[in-house]
Amino acid sequence: MAMPKDNSHIPPYSTDSSYPNYAPYYPIPRKRKWVAGVLSFIVPGTGHFYLGLMQRGLFLMMLLILDIFIITSLTSQNDTSVAAVTLFALFIPVIYFYNLFDALQITDYVNRRNELGEFAGSYDHEFHDPLQKLIKGTNMGVLLVAAGVLFFLLSNKPAWVTGLFDFMGSYLGSMALVLGGLALYIIDSRKNKH
Repeated sequence: MAMPKDNSHIPPYSTDSSYPNYAPYYPIPRKRKWVAGVLSFIVPGTGHFYLGLMQRGLFLMMLLILDIFIITSLTSQNDTSVAAVTLFALFIPVIYFYNLFDALQITDYVNRRNELGEFAGSYDHEFHDPLQKLIKGTNMGVLLVAAGVLFFLLSNKPAWVTGLFDFMGSYLGSMALVLGGLALYIIDSRKNKH
């Protein structure tokens, strides 16, 4: 909303009772889904910046940059593990499309929160977001330590890691997906019991 430079939009001070004794209310402009979608489509994370979710946007940007960095460091080595490069290359579209659809979905919540303020409900109860639970508390620290250990093992390539990828390279991705699915099943079944 364009504000005039000459302050003509502010009523002059008056003791007249017809003027309210508070500043005029200017509603926050609504965020548009198409702008968030286009920004997320061009550069992942910028749609979240547009919505005011800087931490989430930076997390998605860093996740994508870390994935690209791991792929380039794996391919620059002499004895490249094709399974590891393929696994990390498959993460790029997952991160990209999660970023895109998350920016589109969260636009409605941001608009509702801007319109209703504290009456919109708390973020944790009304808007169920697994990524927000992952970022909060010690989970983020554990995730960063695990990513650091994984990157250290893949960049230094100890003999046992190289042997593991040579022996079971094609099975590691499927085992990771099966373990992730089991973890999600266990978490969901615990949630349904309560």
